[in-house]
Order: sequence, then C-alpha cells, then structure tokens
Amino acid sequence: MTQSAATSSGSESLNTLAPVSRDYGVSSVRKALELLVRFTPQVTSWSLSDLARAAHMPKSTAHNLLRTLQAFDLVRQDPDTHSYRLGPRALELGFTFARGADVLSRARPVLSRLAETTGETVKLGMLSQGQVLIIASMESTRQLHTRGDVGTRWPLHSSSLGKAMLSVLPTREAADILARRGMPRFTPATFTTRAGIEREIQGIRSRGYALDREESEPGVCCVAAPIADALLHTVAAISVSGPGVRMQANVLEEYATHVTTAARTVARYFERQTL
Repeated sequence: MTQSAATSSGSESLNTLAPVSRDYGVSSVRKALELLVRFTPQVTSWSLSDLARAAHMPKSTAHNLLRTLQAFDLVRQDPDTHSYRLGPRALELGFTFARGADVLSRARPVLSRLAETTGETVKLGMLSQGQVLIIASMESTRQLHTRGDVGTRWPLHSSSLGKAMLSVLPTREAADILARRGMPRFTPATFTTRAGIEREIQGIRSRGYALDREESEPGVCCVAAPIADALLHTVAAISVSGPGVRMQANVLEEYATHVTTAARTVARYFERQTL
C-alpha cells in the first residue's frame, strides 16, 4: 500500500509557504527560491519553460536565475535533454541540516526500535511552513505497508503527525495556520470545520497522542505523539502508520503506548540539553 501526498510543495507558491514583509524581502533571492522549491520528491526534473510557468515568472528571468544557481551547484542542467535537476550542493545542505538537527540524530535509534516493535512504518515529521515535513522514516518490510515519504509535506489537520503538532502549538498560532492553509477534505473522515478540529485537539491534549483514522487517505491509519521544546524552537512528532486492516482500534491503542514512549525519549534529550 502506498500513500499519495495530500499536498505537494511543488504546486505551491512561496507566497503561500512563507509570507515575507516587503520591508526586507529581496526580490531576486525570493524568485530564486521560488525555483528551488519546485523540485520535490514527486517532480525531480523540470524543463526551463515548465519551471518558469510553475513559478509564475518570465522564461528569461528563470533562465538567468538558474544560471546563478548553477554557479553554486544548487542545480544542474542535463546536456542532452536540457532539463534541470537539483545539484550536489543541495544534497550537501541537506546533510548539513541533518547533522545540525539534534532531533533527527537523536530520534534515529528511537525510530528504529519503534519500527522493530510494531512492524509498521515509522515516521518523524517536523513543523515547516505550516505543514508536516517528513524528515526521517523507517519503512515496514511487510508486503502491504505505507511508504516512508521522506521529503514530502502533509497538511496538519488531516494527519496524525500534524494533529499532534497542533496540540502543542499555542492556540493562536495553530488557528493562524489553519486559517491560512484551510482544511480541505481528502476523505469522508477528514476534519473540515474549526469546531471539529478544536474538539479533536482537546482530545489529543488529554490522551497525549493523535489518531488518523483514514482521514488523509482511505485504508490508511496512523497514531502519533508530539515532541515539543520551546527553548530549541522544535515542534515535531513521531508516528506509526499502516493499512487499516491491521491498524484496528485495539492495535492503535497498543501502538499509542509505544509511540508516546518514543516521543518522551526524544523529548528528554532536549530537557538535558537545556539544563
């Protein structure tokens, strides 16, 4: 079983991803970033014309910006097809983030143990521009399973990872994100009203974990627990996901215990770091 991303950063403008004040927004830098964020796990290669169209800019402007990005090896052009892909420098920046992100390095062995215990796919997501960004995963070895989806983005209101994050965000910040992003329906079970998601968040705060009962995709269920640290400005969550035929209510309850324990293990690391 596979999961298709409910939202893709490749289809969104940076204007919706990261509103920037006109007082300090640098137009050329912003336009270059508009091009870079079009490269996603779903769309890894672009022609010049298609990329310029997706980024809503003239072809000549896109070409000039791409030449600058090529000079920094952030993108490369295929000599045969003339299409563009991310360059090795982009990978280097990713490695730098991975090494510098304490939550990622600390969580890897925890994710591994959780995957071994449950036999299902385990994911670590981080709050990024009002969405869940999957930054690490351990994919189940079972034939019928959910994907790890590293590098993809998911809405907060319909995923267990996202709802777990909403439960630890300040109320105003959570409301602002939901107002800006909206709450589109993906399945009949998706929460699409403010009253409904507020009741759900209160329940998550009470029990300490979030559930996704086929809210993002039919046939897929998940359970997640939040990791939050105000001093280190980290909002993240850990989840276990699998096909609904295996993730019944009793199983979800059992896995919730394992997931919350895993989340507390990672959170304790931050507590020691800030003492």
